[in-house]
Amino acid sequence: MITQATLTDAMRRTSQAYAEGLAAVMKAIGDLPRDSGEFHRHALEQWLSLARTNKDGFVAAVNQGFDMWERECRRVAGAPHPSSAAAPGTNPMQAWLENWQRAVGAMTTAGGAGEAYRDLVRRQTELVQQALLDGVRMWGRLWQPSER
Repeated sequence: MITQATLTDAMRRTSQAYAEGLAAVMKAIGDLPRDSGEFHRHALEQWLSLARTNKDGFVAAVNQGFDMWERECRRVAGAPHPSSAAAPGTNPMQAWLENWQRAVGAMTTAGGAGEAYRDLVRRQTELVQQALLDGVRMWGRLWQPSER
């Protein structure tokens, strides 16, 4: 059985991971050297792509969290849930983390990316990855077998 505290904490961590992801991207964009060269334009597009990945993961997690919340409300009220309220599928935070890591990996292996840039990417994303890992663990609790 999902507890209200567990679901609420999962939703809070999801929002926190999203905000930290956007903050990391904004800081990284602000730290880019101010030139108009090809590397600068490419790096900007990579960071914006990472922000879109972050948004997509957040939206998927929010949608799945809402479905779980709706099912739990119906269960508490003793009302049947319609088939449209889907049961939990894959852990949305796990998919989000995997997409984030893939995008970061692509950024650090991009042609023209120097060692300093790779270090910047790594530093900017480590905290976000930790927030996502915390979220993965929290969402994992939502799918533990219920003890009734």
